Amino acid sequence: MRFGPGQPDIFGSDAIPKSSFTRLHRLLCSPASASAGGGSDNSGLRIRGSPLILARTGGRYYEIFVSEVDRSFPRALLSGERVFRRELASGDSAIIYDDTAIVNLAERYHHQHPSARLLGPDDDPDDDVDITAVGETDILNVLGPYIALEHRLSVERTNEHDQDDTTRTVIDLRNGKTVPLDRMLRDSTVQEAVGEGGFVSRRWRHDGYDVISHYDSVHKGNALALRDHRGREWKLGLVASSFVQIFWLDKPRLDAQTRHALARAFNDATTYGERIQQVSRKKQSAPFHSKAPGRQT
Repeated sequence: MRFGPGQPDIFGSDAIPKSSFTRLHRLLCSPASASAGGGSDNSGLRIRGSPLILARTGGRYYEIFVSEVDRSFPRALLSGERVFRRELASGDSAIIYDDTAIVNLAERYHHQHPSARLLGPDDDPDDDVDITAVGETDILNVLGPYIALEHRLSVERTNEHDQDDTTRTVIDLRNGKTVPLDRMLRDSTVQEAVGEGGFVSRRWRHDGYDVISHYDSVHKGNALALRDHRGREWKLGLVASSFVQIFWLDKPRLDAQTRHALARAFNDATTYGERIQQVSRKKQSAPFHSKAPGRQT
């Protein structure tokens, strides 16, 4: 989650008035490369960003991550990337997208060279190789229970029959099957997660207040704000993504195990090597507010 230069830009200069939100509500904002959680109480607002890609389906939260698969031989360098889901409460992981291009190349190579053995982690390939193939998988977006992916394959052969392919697909994280784009767009769970509206402006409704997003073409991100039933808005910050999801953590209300699993996942993500941001804004006496729903900068 990215904020403006200098100190984080939260609510202009003030926190949410206690009278606006009588109960504590928490939410998760999940773009395609990270997640952010927020909550407010009598002392003000707290927002924390984490390099964690989240999805929710059937009341369960999943971390979506990419892991390397290596099927190299002494004269064939074959590496790709798989996509996994990890259920946060149980910790169970499962492959939802395999790099079948690399796997198939490895099976074909081994069939043609039955005496060849897979390289181990500490083994070196030969100086001259017959084929080098690299598969890369990017998570483009997470929409409800669906994952939009891009896979790139680059193959170099000594016979100069090189190959470069790029494919995009949508995967149902519940079963790992591909899904047509129109079916995904008609799914009600997708509509709930991505909110109402179009690309430029969206809204996620809640009891007493909504989350509003306005796309900022200059910074190429979504400026998020809270809006109460009187039309007052408080800025949350800028999410460096063209599309986001909002997960309300009280609709349905989380049980203790799931809440603990989410907190643990955010903490564990600090070992991923990405920058973690945690910001807060203390409550002040005279709240600033704006009735205009225009873009917050």
